[in-house]
Amino acid sequence: MRTMVGVNGCTGVIAANNNDFGRGADWLSKRGAMALAKHLQAYWHRHGYPAARFWPEPIDERFSKIGTYEIYTIACNLINGLPPSYR
Repeated sequence: MRTMVGVNGCTGVIAANNNDFGRGADWLSKRGAMALAKHLQAYWHRHGYPAARFWPEPIDERFSKIGTYEIYTIACNLINGLPPSYR
C-alpha cells in the first residue's frame, strides 16, 4: 500500500509495508529496476538536466551465470558521468 504525501507543493510517495526505496530494496527485479531508473531520472531532471535518460535492461547471461532468476541493470545516456547536454 502506498500513500501520497504533499509537502510545500511537492508530491511524493511513501511506501508502506514494502521496501521499495529503503535498505534491502530489490533493485534487480524488473519492478525495482524501473523504480530506480525513475528515481535517477527525476534526480537529474530536478538538477536541470532534462536530457538525462535511464531505463532498465535485462541481463542476457542470467541463465549460464546466476541461474533462472531474471535480473535487470540500469542503462543510461550519460557520457563520462554527465548528461549529454552538459557544457
